[in-house]
Order: sequence, then structure tokens, then C-alpha cells
Amino acid sequence: MLAAGAFQYFRPLPTTAAVSVTPASEQLGVAPTLPWPAAGEAALYQEGAGAIGTSVGQSPMPMASTAKMMTALVVLEDHPLAVGQPGPVITATQADVATFYAERNQNESVLPVTAGEQLTEYQLLQGLLLPSASNYADMLAKWDLGDVPTFVNRMNTRAAALGMSATHYVDVSGFSPLSVSTPSDLVTLARTAMRQPAFADIVAQPQAALPVAGVVHNLDTLLGQSGVVGIKTGHTDAAGGCFVVAADLTIDAAPVRIYGAVMGQPNALAGAFTATINLLHALSPTLHLRSVVHRNDVVARYQTPWDEAGTIVADQSIAWVLLDGTIVSRRLTLNELPATLPAGSRVGTLFIEAGTHRAEVPLVTATAINGPDAGWRLTRSF
Repeated sequence: MLAAGAFQYFRPLPTTAAVSVTPASEQLGVAPTLPWPAAGEAALYQEGAGAIGTSVGQSPMPMASTAKMMTALVVLEDHPLAVGQPGPVITATQADVATFYAERNQNESVLPVTAGEQLTEYQLLQGLLLPSASNYADMLAKWDLGDVPTFVNRMNTRAAALGMSATHYVDVSGFSPLSVSTPSDLVTLARTAMRQPAFADIVAQPQAALPVAGVVHNLDTLLGQSGVVGIKTGHTDAAGGCFVVAADLTIDAAPVRIYGAVMGQPNALAGAFTATINLLHALSPTLHLRSVVHRNDVVARYQTPWDEAGTIVADQSIAWVLLDGTIVSRRLTLNELPATLPAGSRVGTLFIEAGTHRAEVPLVTATAINGPDAGWRLTRSF
């Protein structure tokens, strides 16, 4: 009898499975209706959260000088510059002077150069990105890879690597209507280019001083308004007004980077700027800093075979700036709970997703699991 009692008391205790009380998904508010432009195309993107949306219909269309973002990106990836670093010196040739006159005669955006003029890589990028000089694009392409066609091939290779499947370049400036893209692809390019410190530094400048051209001004007249920190304008008769924007907003005291692109806008750059500002102004009130989980939120409950009940809680808080209507997904992994366990023991993970946001939150026991008393041990069934 004594042996049987000892066996009953000391035989292994059962584990307990906790049960989730967390909803698998939750929609935060109502998705907004944004003022997408009636003509052309547009897209918005929130860094960290992903695509906000696009206008109806996204098909390749002429991109004008927004192509120069890729020209600058390829050059900077081949010849990186830190902020404030001038880079190598490039000497203008008589052929560069001839290119200036030829492109000026085609009504392209150009800056004057003289044979023997010396420009640093940084200065050429300033002329490319601020007043949008097409002849500077040619100079950079030839300096980097020897000739323009080879450079254009590199631009297309880089676009493919970035997943810009609707983009194709036939020139380094975007003057040709056969250089085409979509707003979503241009946003992808902008996000990549802005990771280059020298690129981000240049497009945030209102003006620059160049050796022969003198003081040149940024065509982005929205710079400094509504959080705009860059990045590139474009306009031709075929392309209409195009603008790719980066704007730093403050939402509930949290910083947020928004990227956007508009293409094919009437009234040239003025139309592109109006469409952009309308979107940014409408977007801001629909963004909120939302807590997707608080520390000590109950996410699961358990009850042991000996009727000891308790909760599993989140061990940290997570808050993200999210667009109204965003769907938050939650998934738990929970370990089997042993018969005894101290309070605060890690017993699982809560996986949270919202757009491109991802978080893994440790789950812990809110209180200790003390285990059964002697009476339960001795009288439990097999």
C-alpha cells in the first residue's frame, strides 16, 4: 500500500496547454479614400509599413527626368560618396560642349559647360538632380562606363534587380518618351536612391554653385513644405508633369517617411506639385500611432488538471504608425506548460504583422504555476 502511494505521488505530472485569447486579425478603423489625381497615375508608400495605395490603372508611361534618379544611383553605387566628399574630378571636353548645344536645341534641360572645365562627381550630381541637366547625365554616364549605351544597359539591369518590372530606359535623361515607368516603380527607385547619403543630401538642397553654370536652383519648389525633403521632378510634352517625393511627417510625435510619385499630370510641374500636396495633406490625418500590443496584455489562458488557472502575457509593448483601415495579424506559438514554473517564465512568442511591419514579442507567465498539492497527487486518476 505504501509503495503504491509513493508511486502515485511521484509519477510524472502532466503538462498543460495554454489557449490563445488573441484575435487572429483586426482592422484598425476604416480605410480612407484619398484624392488620387483624375489624370495620369500616382502611388504612395509609407516606409516601414509598405504600400499605401495607387490610383486606378498602373501602366508604363513616359517618366521624363525622374529617370535621372537611376542615373545618379548607378553612378553613386559605382563611385560612392560620403556627405561632403567631392569625389573625383571630371574634365569637360569639346564633345561635352557639343552635347550641350545639341540637347539645348532639342529643348532639353541643360547647363552650359566649357572645354577644360573641371567638375567634381558631386557637382555633376548637383547639376543632374537640382536643375535637371540632361547633358550632365551624359557626362556622368561616359565618365562611369565609357559610353551612354553601356550605361543605359546598366540602368535597365539595375531596375530589373530592384523588381521594377514596368520600367525601361532608352536614355540617361528620360527625355525620350520611350523611357517609361510607373509610380510604384519610381517609388521603389526613390527609396533605394535615398539610402545613398550623397543623393539624399543633394536633393534636399535648394540651390548649388557650379563653376561655369553659376548658381543653379532646385526645380522642386515644394522642398521644405509639408515635410518634403526631395527628390526629383520631370516634365516633357509626352510625359506631362512628374514628381517623385519624399516627405518626413510627424504623426502623434513619431517620425514617418512617406514616398510618393505622380506621373502624367496636366499643367506640367505645377500640376504634379498640386497632385502631390493634395495627397500628402489628405494622408496625414489618416495616419495614427497605434499600440498593436501592450506589455502585460493577456494573450492566452490556461487551467491545469488540478484547477490552477492563470494567464500568459506579452512581455513588451509595440506601437507603429499605421494607416486607418490597416489589418493587423497576430499568431502565437505556445510551449506546453510544466507542472511548476516561476512567474515571468518565457513560454512562447507572439508574431505581429501590419503591412511590412513585423514584430516578435516574448510571452511569459503572469504568475507562478505552483503545481498540485499532495491530495491531488495521491487521488489523481491514471
